[in-house]
Amino acid sequence: MGYLPWALFAMVTYGIVAVLLKLAFRGINPAFTLVVTNGVLVLAGLGWMATFGSGVTRGLGANAATAWMGLAAIVLSASILSYYKALSLGPASIVVPIFALSLTVAAVLGFLVLGEPMKPTRIAGIALAVIAILLLTR
Repeated sequence: MGYLPWALFAMVTYGIVAVLLKLAFRGINPAFTLVVTNGVLVLAGLGWMATFGSGVTRGLGANAATAWMGLAAIVLSASILSYYKALSLGPASIVVPIFALSLTVAAVLGFLVLGEPMKPTRIAGIALAVIAILLLTR
């Protein structure tokens, strides 16, 4: 299976997660919820490694890939902590669309850092995404 079905599945399920989290925050501390949900994520990752035979140390060492992974872990932690806090305080109908603008950040960084092709349609898509979020949060 290619990347598109996985991306679509991720989109739908991540949208569902926001609603489930908002419901959980009615009775459970967001910090504890973060520990439980991400603990389950760690277990799922270990299951993935066990299932697909990915070695723990494949590529690991004093190299650029390990440094990028460590930096990604720090940035992901800051992102998810902020997302959980924002979602616990504000309406999902505003917090989630703002959080979803991360796709535009990734797209722009893909152009600037990764050298991915910048096409007029992609630039228009980013602009429309920003406009959509502005409209959704009003």
